[in-house]
Amino acid sequence: MLTRAALPHLCATGAGRVVTVASMSGKRVLGVNAGYQVTKHAAVALSNAARRTGWDHGLRGTALCPAFVATDMTVKHGEIDRAEITQPEDLAKLVAHVIQLPNSAAVAELMVNWRYEPGY
Repeated sequence: MLTRAALPHLCATGAGRVVTVASMSGKRVLGVNAGYQVTKHAAVALSNAARRTGWDHGLRGTALCPAFVATDMTVKHGEIDRAEITQPEDLAKLVAHVIQLPNSAAVAELMVNWRYEPGY
């Protein structure tokens, strides 16, 4: 709803940006939490739809797809060393860079991972 409401205003600028926080779960399926994975695939699709809708008006959309990030959500994963996984401030730096790119250098999807995953 926020993207829909903001779209006309972002398009009017000629250089609007939409960054949708999805997840690596929006790019691949691991585990058995289908509900979470479905919503993250939908978030990637929303980002691509906004990008397509506003493209001719200079709007660029990026789906940010991180794997584990050191937030409250990943505290329960005690087997993961939180110092080794992606830090929130690293994602903030990536987003700041992406939104400053010119219209000619759009990043549709940005996958961020702290470990090697074949195929990603």
